[in-house]
Amino acid sequence: MTSPTPTGPAGSGPSRRQRFSPRTRVQFGLIAAIVAATLLATWQFKKAGDTYQDAVAEELRLQAAVQEEARHVYADEAPLAYRVAAASTRAAALEALKDDGRLAASEYFVAEQEAVSLRHSAEPGSIIGNDRYLDDDQGYDIPRRLADQEERTPAGHRLAPDRTMRQGDSWAAWGRASLAAAGAAVLAAMVAASVLRPEAWRSAPAAGRARRTLRGIDPIPQPATASSELRRGTQLHLAVAVLLFLLPLLQLAAASNEQRAQAEASRHALRLGAAIVASGQREAFLAQAVTASSVADIHAAAREASVLYQKDAPAVRHERAVAAAETRHASLLRRMAEYMGRAPSVTDGVSSAAVVALRARPEDWPGMRAEQGRQKDLADAAGDRGLYLAAATGLAVVAEMLAAAFLASGRLSRLGWPAGTATASLVITVLTMV
Repeated sequence: MTSPTPTGPAGSGPSRRQRFSPRTRVQFGLIAAIVAATLLATWQFKKAGDTYQDAVAEELRLQAAVQEEARHVYADEAPLAYRVAAASTRAAALEALKDDGRLAASEYFVAEQEAVSLRHSAEPGSIIGNDRYLDDDQGYDIPRRLADQEERTPAGHRLAPDRTMRQGDSWAAWGRASLAAAGAAVLAAMVAASVLRPEAWRSAPAAGRARRTLRGIDPIPQPATASSELRRGTQLHLAVAVLLFLLPLLQLAAASNEQRAQAEASRHALRLGAAIVASGQREAFLAQAVTASSVADIHAAAREASVLYQKDAPAVRHERAVAAAETRHASLLRRMAEYMGRAPSVTDGVSSAAVVALRARPEDWPGMRAEQGRQKDLADAAGDRGLYLAAATGLAVVAEMLAAAFLASGRLSRLGWPAGTATASLVITVLTMV
C-alpha cells in the first residue's frame, strides 16, 4: 500500500522544508564566527599562559644552577686555590734566599710543603688538582673554571627562559589577532542588524508558489526589522547584546596580560635573589683574598721594622732581604686576588645568566627590585581589570534580561531600567580600560 503524498496548502503541491531567511542565516553565521574566534583566542591565550609558566620554571632552574656553581667555585674551590697560589709564589720568592740563612730556608720549606701537600691531596678534577687553570704570575683562572663547571652540567645552564617568554608572546599575539577577528564579527553583526537589504537584492517568490522562508527568528536583536514603536527598545537590546559579546573578549586579554606580568615579576625576583647570592660569593672571596694580601704586606713591614735599628750583621742583612722579598710577594698577592676575583664575562665562556648575576653590585639591586615591583604592579592592575570587567559583564547580563522581558511584554516605559544598568556596565568598562 502506497502512503499518501503530503501536500501543503490547497493547490500548492507537495510541501517543502522551510528555510531560514537570509537575515537569520547571516546572524547564525556571525554568531558562529564570534564563538569560533573566541574559543580559538581562549586556546591561544591558554598556550601563552602555559608557556609563560614554563619560562618561570626554566628561570628557577637556571638561577638555581647559577647559584650552586657560584657557591661551589667561589666558596669551596677559590679560597683553597688562592692559598695554594700564595704558598707557591711565596716559595718562589724565597727560593733565591734559602741558602743564605735559616729564616729564608725555613719559610721556603714551609711554603713549598704547604703548596705541594694541598695539591697532591686534591682530586685530579679539582681546580688545584692540575695546572689547567694555573698562571704562575696571576694565580688560578677562576672564571674559566666556572665556565668548565657549567659545561659539566649543561642541562641547567643551557636553558633559555627569555626565548620561552618570546614563544609565549607569539601565542599571545595570535590570541589578540583572534580577539580582533571576533570583535570585527561583533561589529559586523551590529551593522547587519541595523540595516535592511536594498529592494533590488530581494527576490520575489515565484508566481503561484508560497514563500518557504522562516522569518522573525532573530538570535540577535534586529532594529532594522522592528516596528517603529519597538525600534528604540530593540536598539537598546542590540547595544546590550554587543556589550555581552565584547566583554568576554576584553576579559581574555586582561587575563593574558596578568599571566605575563606575573611571570615577569617571578623571573625578576629569581634573578635578583641569584644576583645577591652569587655576587656575594664572589665579592666575599675577593675581599678575603685582598685582606690576605694586606696582611702579608703588614707582616713584611713588621719584619723590616724589627731589624731597622739592629747593628749590621749577616743575620740582619738576611732578614732585611727576606722582608724585601715578602713585600714584593705581598704586591703579587694583591694582583692575584684581583685577577682571581675579577667579574667574569662571556669571553671567559661563562653563561650570560651567570655573568649578569656575578657582575651585579649592591647599587644595582634597587633598580632590579624596582623592575620586579613594576611587573607586580602590572599584574595587579591586569587582575583588577579582569575583576571589574567581570562585574561589568554581570550588569550587562541583567540589562539584557530586563530589556528582553520588557520588550516581550510591551512595557516600553520600563526600558529605563535596562538602559541604566547597561550604562553602568559601559561606564565600568570604559573606566577599567582607560
